Amino acid sequence: MIKLAPLSFGLLTLIGTANAETQPAIDSKILLQTSSSWDGTPYTAYPAGQPELTIRKVTMAPNSSFDWHKHPMPAAGYVVSGELIVEAREGGKTVTLSAGEVLPEMNNIVHRGSSGDRPTELIVFYAGTPGMPISIDAAM
Repeated sequence: MIKLAPLSFGLLTLIGTANAETQPAIDSKILLQTSSSWDGTPYTAYPAGQPELTIRKVTMAPNSSFDWHKHPMPAAGYVVSGELIVEAREGGKTVTLSAGEVLPEMNNIVHRGSSGDRPTELIVFYAGTPGMPISIDAAM
């Protein structure tokens, strides 16, 4: 049995090396590619003018909500951790996302996001123009 140990180790080393060689050095996948928001509403156009991209990290306490708002430009969110529940004010449509999921944001439609029972972290991407607000308050 002791003499088999070096042979076993050698085979494991070869298998590990072969497996490592088949793994790509870079893995790239599209997380979202869409021409409409999560509720199916088509995006109409980008804002006119010089493009300005904004990326925002958002941390939400458990069971918290944004105020009602809308975005005047296309935007998308990535749930890093926790759970995000997004609700449209008109019609009451909702969608629930978990860590690793992506959301094409509503454009010029009033909505809000809420966290679940644990902290939620998001990365949100906005495609606007200089001076354009990324969010417009839509209080009732």
